Amino acid sequence: MGQRPALVSWADHHRKAASQSLQQLIAEPVQSFLTCLAVGVALALPAVLWAFLQNVEVVAGNIQTSARFTLLLEQDVSLETAQLMAAELETRSDIELVEAIDRRDALARFAEEVGFSELVDNLHNNPLPNSLQLHPGTSLTVSELDDLADALVALSGVEQVVFDTQWQARLQAAITASQRLTLGVGVLMVLGAVLILGNTVRLGIEARREEITVIKLIGGGDGFARRPLLYAGLWSGSAGGFFGAVLVALLFWFVSPPAERLFDLYGLDRRFIGLGLPGMLILTAVGGLAGLVSAWSTALIHLRRAQPR
Repeated sequence: MGQRPALVSWADHHRKAASQSLQQLIAEPVQSFLTCLAVGVALALPAVLWAFLQNVEVVAGNIQTSARFTLLLEQDVSLETAQLMAAELETRSDIELVEAIDRRDALARFAEEVGFSELVDNLHNNPLPNSLQLHPGTSLTVSELDDLADALVALSGVEQVVFDTQWQARLQAAITASQRLTLGVGVLMVLGAVLILGNTVRLGIEARREEITVIKLIGGGDGFARRPLLYAGLWSGSAGGFFGAVLVALLFWFVSPPAERLFDLYGLDRRFIGLGLPGMLILTAVGGLAGLVSAWSTALIHLRRAQPR
């Protein structure tokens, strides 16, 4: 029976600490708003980079799906043999589609594209060979595409394989570097948010130094005195994370029209999306967690100095 009143008292103090710390933030709206806004700006930057990279990765995936090999066959390989080769290659798990291209169709297409139809008509021999257009699997990595290219070069009857994987390797390397940059910037910005909130908590401790001294004189421990500070950090950090999510949403709302226009020009059926509701909740939670960490570490340092004399 003695344990239940202690538990009820503990829960009641948590409720009061949460309520009083929130009321103190509301009582100083300008200072609280500026603090939360500074935290929001710090958290918004890595969130913007992360959301932008998500759009880039999707676009890069769409570009990768359009990658294709062109297999230039030897001059003595007939169209029927090319069609048999296409049917055999389509049985591979890393190949989606293979199309045999007649040398006459290839020459006519070339003449139409370059505008030399009359000159091509006067040719006695078609210099172009029969060829195969091969579409690899969309889930293949750059290294797997390189392996596929090596396997195609070794096929009997293949004169040359035209496919450049270097641009895809560069794109993937750029995305990987950007992801690490976003992670690094995110860590720095979260650290900045922790420092901003830590300074606010420190000022709160200085303002309540006499109250904290009295609490310790009557037997209250550091945990009792630290509780309101933790809730103040939680509210400030959560509000800062929410403000950051709102800033990101406004930025993507501003950028979306020209970005979606760019997607349409490239024939991509894709919308420019921001964080979405899950991302906003995550950013708010990250802000709250940063506020808790900041309040706990700051209180751990400064409460020890507030000893009764």
